[in-house]
Amino acid sequence: MSHVAYFGFAVTVVLWMLGDLHGMNSEVVAMIPIALFAATGVITVADMKKLSWDVLWLMAGGIAIGIGMDKTGLLQRMVSSIPFASFAPIMVMFGAALLGLLLSTFMSNTAAANLLMPLMAALAIGMPGLEGMGGAIGLLMAVSISCSLAMSLPISTPPNALAMATGTVQTKDMAKAGVIIGIVGLLVIFGMLWLYTVVGFF
Repeated sequence: MSHVAYFGFAVTVVLWMLGDLHGMNSEVVAMIPIALFAATGVITVADMKKLSWDVLWLMAGGIAIGIGMDKTGLLQRMVSSIPFASFAPIMVMFGAALLGLLLSTFMSNTAAANLLMPLMAALAIGMPGLEGMGGAIGLLMAVSISCSLAMSLPISTPPNALAMATGTVQTKDMAKAGVIIGIVGLLVIFGMLWLYTVVGFF
């Protein structure tokens, strides 16, 4: 059965890499190994019952929240309601990074970053004052790293969900550690920005 698993893995990776040629999206390609493994007996009904379906639903819920905020225009309305243009460049950086941290706490880190990147890029282009802080690249890096810092809830990132599935980690403990990581991470980000813009360390 191992050769079937290797074959399914290789085919899936190749199809993901050649998406522009065959036109199938990543979700359809991901179903191919599942169908293959089910047909060949690599995965049985007993194996399917052992899956942590609650964790899968949790992660899917985070992705669904991100898609919903994008399709309904809620995220765009939230960002446009913040008067970034009236802020000093360092405050724009801080506000955008904090927004990324907060959003990705309640949805998938990846989904939050994917939603915020286009909006932050458009914001950076219209703010010449950010040039001294790395411009659009600096802003996007701050936001993307901040999105990765959100670890306060099981929904925030797959490793959190997997840790929650073991039953040995409680949500309150995860929240305590996540808040500390988020605060320390933001301080590190803006410490690096300060060294870059004020001290000229880099």
